[in-house]
Amino acid sequence: MNKSSKNKKIKKYTIFLLIILFIFLFFKADILIMPYLEPDTLVTDHTVLYDDNLFFTYEISKYPTSVEISKSKGQNISIGFSLESTSLDFGIVPTGGAMGVRFLTLKNTQEDTAKMLFFSYGNISSMIQYNDNNFYLKPEVIKDIEIMLKTDKNTPVGNYSGEINLVIKRAKYSFMTLFL
Repeated sequence: MNKSSKNKKIKKYTIFLLIILFIFLFFKADILIMPYLEPDTLVTDHTVLYDDNLFFTYEISKYPTSVEISKSKGQNISIGFSLESTSLDFGIVPTGGAMGVRFLTLKNTQEDTAKMLFFSYGNISSMIQYNDNNFYLKPEVIKDIEIMLKTDKNTPVGNYSGEINLVIKRAKYSFMTLFL
């Protein structure tokens, strides 16, 4: 094999690998730019939106969320909570390392695997944590998600609000499940 044909072969493999890399990044990049952009306004009621592109469908459940952070030193306080299913209200949580918890039970009722992603927005978002995020849910599987609000010793007293979004991403075509 001469040097010229060897160089042509290397160029072909390089171009092929670059095309494969581009396709992979194109499908994975939508996690950063497809419908998970920070909202201009936060929802006040549970809202469900639907979106799609050429290869994927998205169901976005938007939950309003709030908390009142209060002082706990030297006084008795009542810890408040809400049982509403249309919001993720943490009630009253003391500052200084306290935690509030809410739960969502998810069930995949469709016939295909879905990717589940949580995002939080607003001035409450830095306090929100999930026991699991960015995971796959197979058909008919039920999964409980723990959404925690954690304060620390520097968390200022006050009212915080925002929005927690659950994005359910599905492949339109079975061969695209690999790219979820």
